Amino acid sequence: MCSIYFRCQRVNYNKKDLAENGQLLKIDFIWVNHDHKSFEWLLNLLRQFEEEQETYSTPNPGENRFLDIHLFFTQIKNDENIGNVPLDVVTKTWAQVAGNDIFTSLRTKTQIGRSNWTELFDRLISNENASTADDVNVFLRGSPIMGNSIREHCEKFRFHFFKEF
Repeated sequence: MCSIYFRCQRVNYNKKDLAENGQLLKIDFIWVNHDHKSFEWLLNLLRQFEEEQETYSTPNPGENRFLDIHLFFTQIKNDENIGNVPLDVVTKTWAQVAGNDIFTSLRTKTQIGRSNWTELFDRLISNENASTADDVNVFLRGSPIMGNSIREHCEKFRFHFFKEF
C-alpha cells in the first residue's frame, strides 16, 4: 500500500494531462467489511486522499472528482420492514453536527448492509464522470462467494474483472 500512496502523492489532477497521458482518470474505491473496525488500518490514507481532493476541488469547482469512496458495513443487517431508520437518524444527525461519518470520521458516509452491485455499477457508467463500460476495471480481493457475484455483474455491465488469489 505504501508504494501506491507514494505514487498517488504525485497525482496530476489536470484533466487534459490525465487524458493525454493515458493515466487513471477516476477511482471508485469500494470496500465491504463485516465490522467497521476493519476499516481502521486504511482510514488515515483515505482521509488524506479526501483532504487532498478537497484542497484541489475548492478552487476548481468545475472539475470532476478523482476519487469516490464507497464503504459498506455489513455487520448490521438491513431489516426488510423498518430498514435502519433509528441508525440512519443517528448517523445523519452526527454527520450534520460533526461533518463526518460516525463510524470512520471520513466525509464519506458508510453504508449499512451489502452493496446493491447493479445500482452501484449502473451509477459508475451513468453519472457525469461516466466512462464507457470498456474503461471500467474491477479489482477484487475478497471472498470467492462475493467474487462470483461481482464477476457476474461485471459480465453483465461488460466491465473488466480481476481477482487476486
